[in-house]
Amino acid sequence: MRISRRAIGIAGGASLLVLLGVAVAIATLDLNQLVAPVLARIKVVTGREVTVGGRVALRIGFVPRVVAEDVRVANAPWGTAPYLVTAKRLEMHVALLPLLRRHFELVRLRVVEPVVALETNKDGKGNWELAAAPGTGPAPEFDSRPGALLAGDLAVTGGTLTYRDAAGGETQVTIDELALRARDRQSQVEAEFKGSVDGTAVSLAGTLGPFATLLDPGVSYPVAVQGEVAGKKAALALKMTRGDKVVALQDIDAAFGSSNVKGKVDIRDADPRTLWTVNLTSTAFDLADLPAPRAAVAAAKPPTAAASHLVFSDAPVSFDVLRAHDANGEVTIDRLILPGGPALNRVHARFSVREGKLEAPVVQVAAYGGSLSAKVAVDATRGRAPTIALRLDGRSLDLAALLAMAGVAREVRGGKTSVDIDVTMRGDSLHQWMSGINGSARAVVGPATLVDTKLDTSLTFDALADAVNPFRKINPSTELQCAVIRLPLTAGVARVDRSIAIETREIDATMSGTLDFRNETLDLSIRPRVRQGIRIEIPQIAELVRFRGPFTAPTVNVDAMASATAIARIGAAISTGGLSVLGESILAQVGASTGTGACEVALGKTGPATASAAAEPAKSGAPTNPIEGIGNALKGLFKR
Repeated sequence: MRISRRAIGIAGGASLLVLLGVAVAIATLDLNQLVAPVLARIKVVTGREVTVGGRVALRIGFVPRVVAEDVRVANAPWGTAPYLVTAKRLEMHVALLPLLRRHFELVRLRVVEPVVALETNKDGKGNWELAAAPGTGPAPEFDSRPGALLAGDLAVTGGTLTYRDAAGGETQVTIDELALRARDRQSQVEAEFKGSVDGTAVSLAGTLGPFATLLDPGVSYPVAVQGEVAGKKAALALKMTRGDKVVALQDIDAAFGSSNVKGKVDIRDADPRTLWTVNLTSTAFDLADLPAPRAAVAAAKPPTAAASHLVFSDAPVSFDVLRAHDANGEVTIDRLILPGGPALNRVHARFSVREGKLEAPVVQVAAYGGSLSAKVAVDATRGRAPTIALRLDGRSLDLAALLAMAGVAREVRGGKTSVDIDVTMRGDSLHQWMSGINGSARAVVGPATLVDTKLDTSLTFDALADAVNPFRKINPSTELQCAVIRLPLTAGVARVDRSIAIETREIDATMSGTLDFRNETLDLSIRPRVRQGIRIEIPQIAELVRFRGPFTAPTVNVDAMASATAIARIGAAISTGGLSVLGESILAQVGASTGTGACEVALGKTGPATASAAAEPAKSGAPTNPIEGIGNALKGLFKR
């Protein structure tokens, strides 16, 4: 007991002596003399002037604090902002015992309301790239690396950080709380961040490598954080290695929402621009997981009343990312989910970007029950409207999936479809691209069965199909033999001359007219012909059907005068026993054995059937009495 009391007494006395010594040291301490060497030391290491515009005070406690107000770090000489960093207040917690020797040892640094302005110049150099002041060397026994400036315990509250590149791109970070804690510069760092990036809420916590190795060349620096981004679970792990003008991000393993990414990225200083080399893979990637950057949202034009009806959006598409960086690489995604659309499987792309020009010679996708391959070239060189060249080939695509994409719900069996598109476009929105599109587009559909149940003529698709095919009302299904859409595109307009066609078991039909993508309107006339089973052409009336109006709501209607003319001819046929009908090509019928089909015409492989061939009576199963055929025609007409 006596020994314990003695020990306590000795300890208490020692503590009292220490406190007295600190009190004496503080009483005789000139804070300017204490802070000035620190500021000078920072300038030696960074080459940047540091000024304190406010007061400097010392606050006593078990861990004394030096508080400096209105602290500013000068920017690079070429920088656009006056300062690299400004802070409303710095609170520097210093070690107690070294103060007895009038030494300043930083234990913890708290930065209040900093404003950090990061930027790059036209040569790709960052204003954060620090170097020792010319003609000076580091203070004795002081580590001159930038990492040496970091305290073992760093806290930032209420700050903002802005990053601008020479190409005009900008990123804004709001810092609510940032904390970095480590026992010393050689220890692992516990990190935590709460704030936002371009308006997207971010909350992450995890571990980083030691401060001492952050900028060491050839040393693998680990990063492992997790938390939430935009309200979705997120995690990121990687290893960063610095080399000669290159930063390598290896062993990337990121997850965000339902998406994941693995691979590596190299960022090289390829004077005068930065070159990104990307090699990434993903088992699942949902584009809906990606938050829209605030800059892109701000740049988007609000929809106008005149543009609200557009099928092809006039919202501007930003190409800044192509202008800001050069890149090349390869991306493979097992399952890519489009917003509000289908899932694309086995996505594989190779690409390169050079000074605003994108070349993607390989883009492969499994989708719509088949496969798509494409080549894409984009020229977004600054100072001119972006141009796009697209070559797309689709094979064995599922007709039902394509109809569903177009908003048509129909039970379909078969109908394998091929698509070939070769076009060039110009502009910075989808509407501008389509308004000036040049080239060609073609789709060919193979045999299919379209179930004709639950027809709704209030729907454009059903109304059009009902007008073209009178058998659709009485048959349980339509047996499609083929369909062709071939569009020659010039300056945003497709002028169609029988290059849109369908063939069913009973009829074939061709379309002629225009599709104007500039104002998103169409005006097509349809000419159906009976293939078999009916002697005279019931759909002759349907030949006069016009399909016209805006893309969003086209109408199906009949030209009344032309219909009256056709009815008069049918009446004449009745009065002459059908002889006049047989002599007029307007009531022409396609024989089952002529071999001339609408699809062949649409594909440009052959001309239309001659008048004699068109007038040739149908073979087996056709009625021999023309009056009977006309009667059947009139029945079908008046039922409609």
